[in-house]
Amino acid sequence: MQLTLLSTEHDVLRVLCEGNISQRDINPDQDPLETLVGPDVFTRKILLNLERTHYVDSSGISWLMGRHKQFKQRGGALVLYAIPPMVKQVLQLLRMSLVLNLADDESAALALVQGVKS
Repeated sequence: MQLTLLSTEHDVLRVLCEGNISQRDINPDQDPLETLVGPDVFTRKILLNLERTHYVDSSGISWLMGRHKQFKQRGGALVLYAIPPMVKQVLQLLRMSLVLNLADDESAALALVQGVKS
């Protein structure tokens, strides 16, 4: 998994995720979002573009849920959007829309993150 900061606009950061979301690809001692944005990442509003994500496995779901919890606890927000069909199918099967913030496109993600209470 590779994360790239696309833009910072006001209090919203747009991040592109490429590759697979799996803890096999994540250093357990370094959170990729924290490495990219900095130690205050979980207090920010992040729109995570998944259009170049190939798949997500159970460990990746666990990582996403853990990050979602950290954002919620520290006053930030994480919204996943532009989710490819294969990844969306896994998220739907696991009913992740009940837990994670999911949006179809960037404008829907922006609307959702602006409506999330800190």
